[in-house]
Amino acid sequence: MTAIPQQRRPYRFPAMAVQCTWCRAREGEPCTNQRGTTARRRDVHAARITDWIRVMSTRCPERICQAPAQHPCTLAPAVHHARVLAATTPTTTTP
Repeated sequence: MTAIPQQRRPYRFPAMAVQCTWCRAREGEPCTNQRGTTARRRDVHAARITDWIRVMSTRCPERICQAPAQHPCTLAPAVHHARVLAATTPTTTTP
């Protein structure tokens, strides 16, 4: 028997689809204070927004998705892990 995937609601802030590098909040969890005791309900950290912009500026390399840059992955609200890894890989350019 196969399990039917549950539809997830969109995140309040799209940047919540990636982990916060400042407070270490996981994907889908709101950012917290430095001790991790109080959730930030009004916004997310600037580092998380920067990472989200970096992820969304790359094309999703997942074969079943192939979402172009600036478009969400087909499995909303999350982005494919391969896209996150592709965004953090530095690119080199030759002059």
